Amino acid sequence: MRAVGIETEYAVTATIATPARERRLGPDEVGRRLFRPVAEEHGATSVFCRNGGRLYLDVGSHPEYATAECASYADLLAQDRAGDLMVTTLAERAAEAAAADGERVRFRVFKNNVDHYGTSYGS
Repeated sequence: MRAVGIETEYAVTATIATPARERRLGPDEVGRRLFRPVAEEHGATSVFCRNGGRLYLDVGSHPEYATAECASYADLLAQDRAGDLMVTTLAERAAEAAAADGERVRFRVFKNNVDHYGTSYGS
């Protein structure tokens, strides 16, 4: 079997609730909030992970995760799931950080491997 791997782009939306209304955060602010702990720990928003994958803030301020090269599909699925967990953990931590600052921010994370024309990429 060949070595296999995938790259997954994630779409993230976030809304902040204020006493007067709810507003949507822009992509740059969402990216900054999500990757703040990564940037603080590593001095960059692109890191190689312990599992050999790569997590980074891609152009357009969205998270992207590339698995390590895998020798089996079972390993690939485990790597892909690890990426999902990393991104959802970033969103949970960003919501917790906002709450500590007195803000109510709700993040939604979606896997996104298809553009608006229906063309797939990264898989």
